[in-house]
Amino acid sequence: MRQPVQSLLEHARNGRGGALLLGGATSAELAAVGGPGFPVDGFRVLRAAGFQAEAALAFAGLADLVRPLAEGGSEFDLAAGGPHLLGTAVADLVTRTASGGPVLAVVADAHWLDPESAAAIAVAVRATARVPVAWVLGVDDVRRSPFGTLGAVTVPLRRVAAAEALPAATNKALLVLAASATGHVDEVGGALDRLGLHVGDLAPAVADGVVEATGSGWRFRDHGVATAVYGRATPAERRATHAAFVEAIAELRSAENGEILARHLAGAAAATDAHAAEALGRAADGARMRGALEAARAAYGRAANLSPDSSARARWLAGAADSSRLLGDLGGVGRAIREARILTDEPSVHQRLDRIAARTSAVRTVQPDIKSLLEPGTPGTAIGLILTGRAAEAEAMLGPAVAAALLADPLDLGPLTLPAIAAGAMWTGDGGGAAAVLDRSIALLRAYGATEHLPSLLIVRAEAGFRLGHWPTARDDAEEAAALASQLGQQPVRAVARGLALRVSSLMGAPTEPASALEAESLGAEAYAMWSRHAVGTAHLAEGRWREAATALGGVADGLERLGVREPSVLPVAGDLVEAALRIGELARARRTAQRAQELAAGSSSTVARAVAERCLGQVGEARSAKPCFEAALRLHAETGDRYEEARTLLVYARLDGDRTRLEAAADRFAALGAWPWLARVEAELSGGAKPVDDTLAALTAQELRVARLAAGGATNDEAAAALGISPRTVEQHLGVVYAKLHIRRRAELARLLKDL
Repeated sequence: MRQPVQSLLEHARNGRGGALLLGGATSAELAAVGGPGFPVDGFRVLRAAGFQAEAALAFAGLADLVRPLAEGGSEFDLAAGGPHLLGTAVADLVTRTASGGPVLAVVADAHWLDPESAAAIAVAVRATARVPVAWVLGVDDVRRSPFGTLGAVTVPLRRVAAAEALPAATNKALLVLAASATGHVDEVGGALDRLGLHVGDLAPAVADGVVEATGSGWRFRDHGVATAVYGRATPAERRATHAAFVEAIAELRSAENGEILARHLAGAAAATDAHAAEALGRAADGARMRGALEAARAAYGRAANLSPDSSARARWLAGAADSSRLLGDLGGVGRAIREARILTDEPSVHQRLDRIAARTSAVRTVQPDIKSLLEPGTPGTAIGLILTGRAAEAEAMLGPAVAAALLADPLDLGPLTLPAIAAGAMWTGDGGGAAAVLDRSIALLRAYGATEHLPSLLIVRAEAGFRLGHWPTARDDAEEAAALASQLGQQPVRAVARGLALRVSSLMGAPTEPASALEAESLGAEAYAMWSRHAVGTAHLAEGRWREAATALGGVADGLERLGVREPSVLPVAGDLVEAALRIGELARARRTAQRAQELAAGSSSTVARAVAERCLGQVGEARSAKPCFEAALRLHAETGDRYEEARTLLVYARLDGDRTRLEAAADRFAALGAWPWLARVEAELSGGAKPVDDTLAALTAQELRVARLAAGGATNDEAAAALGISPRTVEQHLGVVYAKLHIRRRAELARLLKDL
């Protein structure tokens, strides 16, 4: 930890700011920074920490950070506004302090910060990037940072057990725990007894933080430490440890005991042995039911080798093929299926092999449209209804499907069945049901090591997380899905995951990837290309490239129409396309898109889709009719957890009437999400509308003043509308109000007035 912190401090001494995100840093380690063992001469040190008990208290963590500055006479009111306003105020305070010397701000246990403090600190970090301020932020895991994308240097700290720091008996006990399959007290305790050790020998490792006690035994806090402990043992030490586990078979649970006995029975067989094969096959079935897929695959394969009966061999090979499929081993699937087909003519075995082959190809073969990806049955039927705009009918089917999914073993279902159920629940407004299915299924599949089904589930969870505002987690899920899909050869799934990851990361300020690269990954299939095009269009919009955004998003809208997708929640494109079209002066296109959004939202169960449709109508309508649309949109937004779309609505509404309160509310939401490109846009509007040029213009709202300046500069109504993201009709109405307030009648008078001022 010391080296990266010292590097950051050196940057601050040279007048440059920065942030360091330390994963796994303890509060004691961070408290030592600035102490006798880690001096930071010349720095003003500010400290804050997150506490689990205070995680629900708004701005509790922020109060600790600014208290020393406030005590110095600076004014700071925690009730003055939301996270963006307070984050900006913190940045101002810290900047003023840094004018007298560099500042070090240390935030320990930041994962326990209340959300408001986390968002405000994120704003402050971003705003002090060019000031001599060093931010050191400690979290339990850098992948679950509450700050979003800050441009911070992330350092996950790995703690390797120091042998010389622990008693010899404890080091031996650690090797036993590292070699254990489960960490269960029966398993570990039995092996320790046979090695002349005791469970108490693990106590120093627990006290040192290397190991933690669980409800049923022990586990390493860091899997890397377990690997290091096992790796530094000699081969003789490892063999002796495993021999102790074998001797302790009687201490293991019955299911594992049967598997171990079966493996020993098989090892004793000199040639084919029907009894040994059957015992090993039963053990494989038990391992498969428990999700021990590696053990199941090995046992099925050994049972097939020992069986003298060809039909039985085919049956065990089918089990090996399915275990290999779930583990993502395509070569193992193919070999087992080919051999099994030759061995038997039994229809039931061939049907099972056909099903395994179909499930293997479902996530690897390009399909002509979205609906063809789905297996027959209730989930596929429900998704088909949703895609064709019949969400109300689908809702009745999805309720029982969600309930069944929460009881099912994900290994028994097709690779797209659970993702279809979760996506359907998400699209029809059952976010809680979708989250429950996704979290349970992903946790079980991770425990099983069943990587085959993970990418599609991670994609749906990423989309759900994005809509709920958990953007860093959503980005991580999408990137993991893309990496896994690439490893597993699931190229169509990878294309979707890559598109989603780009959409989230670009909204958080990451650079846009070339559209051609993403398009190539879609493998020429429009059903997959939609995600890539949507991501590129969203990225262009976030970066203010309006014409490129309109082109990409228009292609998505047209593609969805060709595919027959009538559910606006599948790929929400209308709100972005209306914004882009207005920015480039294509009012007719914006109006067509808004009208289509209203038509599709009428058949959708998505409250967010209805809210966005209202916003679109407000953007393309006349000023007097826009306000009711925006008000309706905000009422609908209040019923959802989608703060991003709500912030977008607040922004366009504020452009209509210049209400700074709405702009600040939009800024708070964008800051909490980590939507830095959109936050920058709001900050520019807050700055631009803050100061009228003269008392003569003080009667004008911020939006009226913007329209007046554009018109005075020679812009036509269409050009002003494109610049401000509103309709030409709304520009005309604003100008009418401006003329009345300033007691003038034409643009020439307005130009002279502004020139004189």
